[in-house]
Amino acid sequence: MTDDLIIKKRPRKYFSESFDGSNKDEVLHALKDLLNENIETSEKLMNFLEKWGELADIIEEVYAFKYINMTRFMDKKEYVEDFQKFYSDVISVAMQYDYLLKKKYYESPFKDNLGGEFNHLNRIVENAIKIFREENIPLFIKEEEISHKYGEAIAKLTINFNGEEKTFSQMNVFLKDPNRSVREQAWLHKYNALKEISPYLSEVYDELKHIRNKEAENANFKNYRDYKHLALGRFSYSVEDVLRFHTAVKNVVVPFLKERNEIRKQKLKLDTLRPWDTQVEIDNKVLKPFNTIEEFIDKSIKVLSHVDEEFGENLLRMKVSNFLDLENRKGKAPGGYNMPLPEHGSSFIFMNAVGLNSDVRTLLHESGHSLHAKYTTPILIRQFKEYPMEVAELASMSMELFTVDYLSEFYDNEADLKKAKREEIEGALSFLPWCIAVDSFQHFVYTTNASEKEREEYFANLMEELNTGVNWDGLYDYLKVLWMQQLHIFEVPFYYIEYGFAQLGALAMYKNFKENPKKTVEDYKRFLSMGYKKPVNELYKEAGIEFNFSEDYVKSILEFAATELKNLD
Repeated sequence: MTDDLIIKKRPRKYFSESFDGSNKDEVLHALKDLLNENIETSEKLMNFLEKWGELADIIEEVYAFKYINMTRFMDKKEYVEDFQKFYSDVISVAMQYDYLLKKKYYESPFKDNLGGEFNHLNRIVENAIKIFREENIPLFIKEEEISHKYGEAIAKLTINFNGEEKTFSQMNVFLKDPNRSVREQAWLHKYNALKEISPYLSEVYDELKHIRNKEAENANFKNYRDYKHLALGRFSYSVEDVLRFHTAVKNVVVPFLKERNEIRKQKLKLDTLRPWDTQVEIDNKVLKPFNTIEEFIDKSIKVLSHVDEEFGENLLRMKVSNFLDLENRKGKAPGGYNMPLPEHGSSFIFMNAVGLNSDVRTLLHESGHSLHAKYTTPILIRQFKEYPMEVAELASMSMELFTVDYLSEFYDNEADLKKAKREEIEGALSFLPWCIAVDSFQHFVYTTNASEKEREEYFANLMEELNTGVNWDGLYDYLKVLWMQQLHIFEVPFYYIEYGFAQLGALAMYKNFKENPKKTVEDYKRFLSMGYKKPVNELYKEAGIEFNFSEDYVKSILEFAATELKNLD
């Protein structure tokens, strides 16, 4: 039975099983053959696209396992070097040919005969051709190398607290301690450690900023923000739309969260709410969802199965196939991710669980991503599987909320269950100001010539502007470096606002789920299986919701969430 659950590689259609995607010469030969193919009919053009897609899947899977090994063992230099060599030798070559192959497709007269969803593909390819510059390839490689310095620095960061050595992530456990003095000391220890390495991280960021500005300049853009907006394929909205969303969150969500924090302050019987008071449980009871990683996985499988049997089976198969690495440990990169394994029609989930309720949310979130990878497996055209993050994060954040009513698998006590639900819904809302802060910071950095001091002051003032009722008196120096805890700023620039868009969409999906769970799951599956065959706004429609970030829409979603919280209160 267990053998039947193991996820195996799918047979290849165009390449032999012995073809090695890590071998530079083999990959180069395959790319040249593709580029030289004679396309005489629409059918041959389709075969060309499918063969190109299969080659991309092969290369991506090699990339995935090398990246997985590197992040699992950041303290082992050989894995870092192996990844960087592969990126330099193979990925850089594939990037060059990616442009040439897109150009070959775009210039084929037979593309106009395909119609339908291929009109969207034409737009994707046209945009990629427009912004491609060969001189940027070495810059991408250098950017990739430098950005990993951030992960290495955070992975090596250890904090001596109460006589024990803790990682940066493990310090979060103490921020839920009922003893306020413990929380304060834990918060100060954690962010003092970040402050200590902040000069180094600032140097790393300056290097990255210089490279990214050069990439934009090479592509004839006036700034990196506008370049990255198009590079991320944001066709369904403009930079101005993003800024309007910033304003909507500031005007609608921040005042609501101030009210929630005022209630928190009163229930905690505090004169003032400090940053180390925002995560502690109001009843001084820390939720303990699991004791072992095995228990964590098995309960998560049950939760997902309540939503749909296929969802639970997907995580079970990943468990049996050793496609999970969930526990936090020294030497492991920070954060969490779901890495697609296209040749397996599956993915690998990586995270840093420390035994908190937030770990449950993270795994269920990444499970949504893994289902996206599973349901897009039948798609053979590569570009239709490269869905943008507004789409990817809707899949993951919706799964967090679909599962909220089934967290009884982790909490058999009604009070704990309500607390976990409240934490999920309130967390969805309280995330939005931070999301806006991270995005606004990057808009500022990449559209000005701000110095290190100016950008630190900008972020500190921004945090005060978006303050939801927390007293930062005497902590201004900490406010200036808080942005450094967000790996996206270093490793995946401007990929963060999508979380805000998708969070709003996920709350709308949850509203639908509460009203009609069966139909909502059907809509969700259809949405997943479409990949990127339609523009973002149309995919949101397929999911049964709006792609709308006006102040009125934000207000309507907030009202739904507020009602849910009132019921839980």
